[in-house]
Amino acid sequence: MTEGELIERLRAQLSGAHPLAVQGIGDDAAVFEWDEQHYGLLSVDVLHEHWDFDRVYHAARWIGYKASASAISDICAMNGRPLFLLVALGVPQGVPPTYLEEIYQGLRRVEDKYGVAVIGGDTSAARNLWLSVTVVGRVERDRITYRRGAHPNELLCVTGDLGGAYAGLKILQREKAIFLQNPTVQPDVEGFTYILSRQLKPEPRCDMVARLRELGVQPTSMIDLSDGLAAGLHALAKASEIGFHVYLERLPFHEQTQKVAELFDMPLSAFLLYGGEEYELLFTAPLESYEKLAREPQIHIIGYVRSDEEVLLEDPLGQVNSIPPAGWDSLAGQRTESES
Repeated sequence: MTEGELIERLRAQLSGAHPLAVQGIGDDAAVFEWDEQHYGLLSVDVLHEHWDFDRVYHAARWIGYKASASAISDICAMNGRPLFLLVALGVPQGVPPTYLEEIYQGLRRVEDKYGVAVIGGDTSAARNLWLSVTVVGRVERDRITYRRGAHPNELLCVTGDLGGAYAGLKILQREKAIFLQNPTVQPDVEGFTYILSRQLKPEPRCDMVARLRELGVQPTSMIDLSDGLAAGLHALAKASEIGFHVYLERLPFHEQTQKVAELFDMPLSAFLLYGGEEYELLFTAPLESYEKLAREPQIHIIGYVRSDEEVLLEDPLGQVNSIPPAGWDSLAGQRTESES
């Protein structure tokens, strides 16, 4: 059973009804009434040791940072601003308090960089280390953006670059395997600084939310790419009942990502389409926004919205194929293709 299928089964057991609830399960964040001008936003993310991070190569301060960044990214996907964090911490026996303090030093960095405040949480004994971060945000009622809302012939855009986090993970896993065989060998990560930071210290794109506001561009639909581009495309397509035409040659990537693809003899497209933990924003925008968006170095127009519900990829030779609805699955711990 995939994560999405389980969520649907669990949601069927709930009413989700409340007079202040606007949007429940099914988007990047829940939406509730705040005041006459704003909606409130709520989301939660959980990171587990051995599943979402590895203490062999994840420094303690970046574990706290990464957990917070993934939660904040959900608020960005709703076109909102993060305000508060609640942090629950599962602590296994033998973990010294100094290590946990370092995790919270990472949280402090998030507070300082993104203007949020950690205002509470909980601690519990656990078999393995884990963090659960709940984020509270806010957005103007006329600025909120859902996964639904895309219309045919609109622009399809993505921020930043793709595949870097997965490329960084491949290098970290390689170096861990070498270390376990010979602990005296120093890690060889020269030339991969950027993609390692994409994996170890991801940044939510609050800056892009602010920039779109400065440009006067209102996204019509949006999602973050925590599960990869292909999964994000299908999630938006399903929510809006439309499709997408994506141009492979327009997908942005860093040269270090390409280097890793070549090093592991893998197609670069696998990194760009299916690498998760990006926290970039995938969004649609009105066609009249083209000139504004085309001038932005951190925003890339990668295709357009189709009137049917097909999600297609066109390569540089003009060949067009469907993009499978695959991506990171939190239950499987791997990229899986949906059966739906």
